[in-house]
Amino acid sequence: PLPVPWPPEAREAFVALLDAGAPTIPVWETLEAEGLLTLLLPEWERVRCLPQRNAVHTWTVDRHLVETAVRAAALTRRVDRPDLLLVAALLHDLGKGLPGDHAVAGAPVARAVAARLGFGAHDTAVLATLVRHHLLLIETATRRDLDDPETVTAVARAVGTVRTLGLLHALTEADARATGPAAWSAWRGALVDGLVARVADRLAGEPVPDGPATRP
Repeated sequence: PLPVPWPPEAREAFVALLDAGAPTIPVWETLEAEGLLTLLLPEWERVRCLPQRNAVHTWTVDRHLVETAVRAAALTRRVDRPDLLLVAALLHDLGKGLPGDHAVAGAPVARAVAARLGFGAHDTAVLATLVRHHLLLIETATRRDLDDPETVTAVARAVGTVRTLGLLHALTEADARATGPAAWSAWRGALVDGLVARVADRLAGEPVPDGPATRP
């Protein structure tokens, strides 16, 4: 077994596996078949072959997490911390194996896993924030009035920094694309982009731009 926290070279190899894109899937399946996966990530056992509660999902929870990492690997050039994006993609729904709101339940799980992987305190906090708020952008963009300054302010307060916002933006797209064909569209993407632009301006101390939100 690996020492805890993991040595940097082990963490880097794990991130490199997640960054491989589609080739990650057969390697992951082999690790699972050999019983190695739960040795590395004991939390995985709770979501193994776990059915989704929402019919919009194509995959079981565990496969959805791997598929999200695959989609995230295609978006790493959009962020300055690809490692955090990839790990957040893999961990974001681990809370579905626990009672209650899965985003709330999953945040401390992500924090514990991140610390075990050897991430520092700041990175661990960022990963917990990404998991806690992984539905924030898509739900806000599609259900709230984007012209309301309070909407923008609430999101800005939740994410805290422009860097975290960028990571959450990429995670949101990867998560939706790995969910199913009904979960992401040009319209949804435009709404999320518009919200992110406004929140970024707020975090940078700039006034939120006027104008109507994009409509279908």
